[in-house]
Amino acid sequence: MKRIFVLVMIVLLVGGLFTLSGCGSKKSDEAPGPKQDDQLKVALLLPGPISDQGWNASAYEGLKLIEKDFGAKIAFSESVPLSDIEEVFRGYALEGYNLIFGHGFEFGDGAEKVAAEFPNVNFVVTSTTIYKEPNLSSVKNDSLQQGFLAGIVAGLLTETNVVGSVGGMEIPPIVQYNIGFKLGAEYVNPDVTAITAMTGNFEDAAKAREMADAMIDRGADVITHDADQAGLGVIDAAKQHGIIAIGAIGDQYNLAPGTVVTSSLNLMPLTFEVVAKMMTEGTLEPKSYTFGVKEEVVALAPFRGWEDKVTDEFKQKIDEIVKDMADGKIDVWKMANLEMH
Repeated sequence: MKRIFVLVMIVLLVGGLFTLSGCGSKKSDEAPGPKQDDQLKVALLLPGPISDQGWNASAYEGLKLIEKDFGAKIAFSESVPLSDIEEVFRGYALEGYNLIFGHGFEFGDGAEKVAAEFPNVNFVVTSTTIYKEPNLSSVKNDSLQQGFLAGIVAGLLTETNVVGSVGGMEIPPIVQYNIGFKLGAEYVNPDVTAITAMTGNFEDAAKAREMADAMIDRGADVITHDADQAGLGVIDAAKQHGIIAIGAIGDQYNLAPGTVVTSSLNLMPLTFEVVAKMMTEGTLEPKSYTFGVKEEVVALAPFRGWEDKVTDEFKQKIDEIVKDMADGKIDVWKMANLEMH
């Protein structure tokens, strides 16, 4: 029930994505140091647009959730270039924001540098393991488990025994998604061949589509992605070829009903809310946090339609695997011969 409630809430929040525009940082003539008051002020730096219905949209949903639940003042900057990261972080700190998120691995270096200048401001970077006293933390949802969930669905649904996954930028969480996808597919289907590839970025939907087309030409009849905005090209390829797609990050069913059977969810909105709660309670520490299936922030979206393929027996098999993951009986990190960090 908790998961269903969360998913419904996220769908409602997505409806508000296009009602606001991003807020950039502003220069200030004041001396370094945030303005002090009691209101929680939360800012968010994003690598892409909130309209991607994936990675960036999920962070924006988390920001809106913090605004709703904590009465926080919020601001965000979309598609922040790598060259501007430090300036935008610094601008929000000077404007008095006391919790600043950088949404992605690439924000780590900039956050570390600017955090040292503003020890009373909490900086949190997602999808990495960076941290430093007294005020820099990181939080990530388990991308290896997320990919594993997509893989077990693909491995069970494929009829050709060929499945594929397209990643975006070659950074640890995206690499882990593809590794998890391969492990999941092989876990439920020893005869499967799992093809993986990387676009090298999160913006090039045309390139992602080309990669998906190539996988389909090799026989793939189920494909997924972890490529943010570029991943829309993967779903489009699946739709055009009449094969099954598995969405990622958010519930992407509405992008292509009849094509997207489910999505492997990385429920960052809940993670953002947990971080804000920890900050308000004074329990947010300069450390690296990881959440996954056990915490219900990595999950599968509901299966809609597809009654001919998604049988009760199929769903029961999926539920058993998810439960074993939550209980620690299936350790994807051990399967991958990796250490969680």
